[in-house]
Amino acid sequence: MRIVKYRQGSGRPTEAARGNLNELVMLMEAAVALASVERWVQDSVSATARRKAGATLLTEAIRSAGKHDSYEVSVVDGFMRLGAVSFAAHGSEAVWERTFPTGKRGRPPSVDVCLFNVKRNEEARVEFGAYSQNKLRDDSKKLAVELPATKDHRVSNFVMLWRTRESGVVATSSDWRDTCVRDARAVSTAHYDVKMEVASEQDMFVAASAKRRKVQVALFSVMNNAAVNGPAEPAAESVDLPL
Repeated sequence: MRIVKYRQGSGRPTEAARGNLNELVMLMEAAVALASVERWVQDSVSATARRKAGATLLTEAIRSAGKHDSYEVSVVDGFMRLGAVSFAAHGSEAVWERTFPTGKRGRPPSVDVCLFNVKRNEEARVEFGAYSQNKLRDDSKKLAVELPATKDHRVSNFVMLWRTRESGVVATSSDWRDTCVRDARAVSTAHYDVKMEVASEQDMFVAASAKRRKVQVALFSVMNNAAVNGPAEPAAESVDLPL
């Protein structure tokens, strides 16, 4: 089962734009599911090898304390591979880990994925990660405040976060959507607004028939407040945003 909720109220994207935002979210859901299945295969093969060996130094307590969710880099890599055809179909070119040299010592700031679309003269900057309010706050601040703007084209900012839960999707529940809306409001500042654009939940593959697991994905937009930062360039019609 899969359920999806969109931002309500004034200023929300057009129906066509919501479809494209949802497409990004579906790609992320697939990437998380793919990483989860790959992790299950690895664990299954390791368990078979341990049984054949008949002995192991790895105790159940240590194994249970290990990391069970997929690594962020694996999920983003899967997103890029799955999204390649979609990006090309929309006329967008993707750059992974775009850096912004500052001339200072140390690692320059970077954005996980940037999508460049010449038709709209737009760069969509997207940060990814495991869901938490702190992660949403940090990524929103980086996109809106810490990264340089550009005079060559328009820039739109997004944060896409995910988490997994050991339970199934409930069609009547709005808890996930409500959490995303509440956290977006909490991390917004006088300088920028964070809005939940899409919140989705989808059941995932599990090997044990009696168990349930789901992935929850949320896509947020980060928009500078013109009243504080000065007038921004007028937005073009949101036909393909942000693909």
